[in-house]
Amino acid sequence: MSTAEASVAPGIWLRQQRKAAGLTQEDLAERSAVSVRTIADLERGRTRKPYPSSLRALVRALGLPDTAGDDLVARYRIGQEEAEEPEGQPPDRHPRNGTRVPAQRSSFSGALADGHSGDPGPGSTPDPSLATGEPVPRQLPMAVAHFAGRARELGELDQQLAQLDCGRAGTVAISAIGGTAGVGKTALALHWAHRVAPRFPDGQLYANLRGFDTADKPADPADVLRGFLDALGVHPAQLPADLEGLAALYRGRTADRRLLVVLDNASDVAQVRPLLPASPRCLVLVTSRRELSALAASEGARLVGLDVLTEPEALELLSARLGPERTARERDAVGDLARLCAGLPLALSVVVARAAAQPRLSLGALSAELAEVAGRLDALDAGDPTVNVRTVLSLSYQHLSESSALMFRLLGLHAGPDITAPAAASLAAVTLPAARGALRELARASLTTEHVPGRYAFHDLLRSYSYEQALDTIPAAERHAALRRALDHYLQSAYAARVVLYPGHDTIRIDPPLPGVRAESFASKRDALAWLDAEYQVFINGIDSAVAENIDDFAWRFPVVLWTYYYVCGHWHDGVATQRVAVEAARRRGERNGYARAMRGLGSVLGQLGEYAEAHDWLAQAGQIFAELGDRVGLARTDLILSQAFEYQGLYADSLRATDSALRIASTAADDPDMQLVRAAALNNSAWCRVQLGDLEQAREACLEALALCRSLGYTPGEAGTLDTLGCVYQHLGSYPEAVKCFTRALELGSLSGNRLLLANTLGHLAQTHQAAGDVADARAAWAGALEVYDDLRHRDGAKVRAKIRELDGLAAGTTRQP
Repeated sequence: MSTAEASVAPGIWLRQQRKAAGLTQEDLAERSAVSVRTIADLERGRTRKPYPSSLRALVRALGLPDTAGDDLVARYRIGQEEAEEPEGQPPDRHPRNGTRVPAQRSSFSGALADGHSGDPGPGSTPDPSLATGEPVPRQLPMAVAHFAGRARELGELDQQLAQLDCGRAGTVAISAIGGTAGVGKTALALHWAHRVAPRFPDGQLYANLRGFDTADKPADPADVLRGFLDALGVHPAQLPADLEGLAALYRGRTADRRLLVVLDNASDVAQVRPLLPASPRCLVLVTSRRELSALAASEGARLVGLDVLTEPEALELLSARLGPERTARERDAVGDLARLCAGLPLALSVVVARAAAQPRLSLGALSAELAEVAGRLDALDAGDPTVNVRTVLSLSYQHLSESSALMFRLLGLHAGPDITAPAAASLAAVTLPAARGALRELARASLTTEHVPGRYAFHDLLRSYSYEQALDTIPAAERHAALRRALDHYLQSAYAARVVLYPGHDTIRIDPPLPGVRAESFASKRDALAWLDAEYQVFINGIDSAVAENIDDFAWRFPVVLWTYYYVCGHWHDGVATQRVAVEAARRRGERNGYARAMRGLGSVLGQLGEYAEAHDWLAQAGQIFAELGDRVGLARTDLILSQAFEYQGLYADSLRATDSALRIASTAADDPDMQLVRAAALNNSAWCRVQLGDLEQAREACLEALALCRSLGYTPGEAGTLDTLGCVYQHLGSYPEAVKCFTRALELGSLSGNRLLLANTLGHLAQTHQAAGDVADARAAWAGALEVYDDLRHRDGAKVRAKIRELDGLAAGTTRQP
């Protein structure tokens, strides 16, 4: 023990070593087999002649060398009790400036506050307790053995430390790590804290604040402060009774120190604030499941959001912990485990523990067990509540308000992958402000993530837990009603978007919204298209959910309402899948009109994918039903789609015949707006076929008539398509400036409706025009733009465009080589 430590009473020294080791009296008693009462009496100086065997047991339990035990025994034996003041008169060894009065005598020679020998060794940082007599707490728990990923988050923490080193912080530096249960907040904090601990020579304080604990209530800040002050060498008799006094004393004791303080598992900002030192030399690391934005607002904390691991990070973690041989032997199963654990570090750790406990259990078998959605959380039970995924998630759930807890349960019924406030309001049949409030509370509790503004999501294990809670607490009839409201929200909103984007297009009529449904409304085409694009995957999942729950009226209506969006925007593969669902659902329901529309939609997208034989079959069946129903608009539109299928096959005469059929039907009801749209589209189709057949004058006249109709009806998608055709007419006539004007305007209008195929085709036509006019650079730029869209659509014309670009590049290279 150092010279300075010799002046410290044995009981005080023992307490300092225990605190520096991060142990309670109960922990030390369990390790040493010495009773808690004996330890308490020793630390308070009430035991004058302790048993030497007890002293040596305590020293060994603290991890100190045997010489420290010998010195402690000798200290008691020779009666050096003068360092202890009489009871009720604590030693005043801490003057107001916070430095300890140097000791004058020494008989201890063995142990230091960090549990190492007195020689710090070459290249080591000298322990400041040697010079000041102040204890140096080393309270960090052991870091995780295998740590993977988190490069971005570690970089953020390093950046804050760099600011602290440069003195730019101006006050205590605070980093608050937030994230859902089991996401690895403590692992990250301890990994980084151990890595930078040498940069904090005055010590590291750690407290588990038990904000979300399986066995105990949240820690009282006053108790935490007493522990911190004890570890910093403050005698218990000097501790104020109230929280405010303790916090002030703590700030005073840390004012001249460079300390790292880790506050783990905080329940809220109120629990954290009293534990913050004021020194600009200190850094505080807080972890919490709750959002600590108030700490950022008032104390300038840097918020570090922690999400689940990426798939490569999860694979890295599993590989490191399972070992290279087992990983290599079942590589596919390891990948499945990473995916099924949703990248949640806690779940990955449980999987590793189960694999280690059952070495004969194949990882494939474990993966198959996890793949059973209903029992996934059961498979992630390692037998310990602290690492049981279901239990850990429940601790966050139990802290929710009643309304937010209900919203959390209902979210488990939603098809996902994410949800907006209006959709959540419909799901729960609450007002929009109430839904927003519940979603914000869930986000603050890290039970959802607002991954993009206004859209909330949670990972698959949280979804499984949410669904379990819904099954356990919500009656089946209420669950079914909630699901129908959510589906109706999307149906009503998609219908509204369709009306804005494609006005006048004939479609089905839908019932008024169900009670509690909050449908979206759209002020512009751009807003409507943006909403459809944002909800794209939700539509796919929602249709699957409707099929699974036997909600056939939605399963056919929703794809039919979405058909024009899928068709125009190039989502043809998903269009085929959803229209097949609609065909079967409408057939089961006996909805002949819906059956015909679904078949027509299926035929249209199959034609875009080049499946012409099947497309013609479905279109023929649809036309027959429309004729039987007397639906002339439906029949005329079917003829138009049939004409396009012929056109794609290069059968322009057959395409003209189908177009003429549509025009004849449209002429029977010239005042009907739906029929006027049919006529405009048919005129455009006719013009395009005539361009291919060389009849340019009739093509131009048909285009001009179609343009007038589209403009009178305000139908911009039709206007864009007709301008593209008219541009091709001018291109063939050699009127290149007129052609470029038409193509440019067509691109502007086409972007409003999201018609990506039209954009690609028009860019190709523009490229041809520039090339014909000798403008090679502009031609190549337009071809490149067309290729980007074709590739995105996985369209067969992409190969043709690549050949065009190679041809242009070859011409340019040849020109460059000319002398």
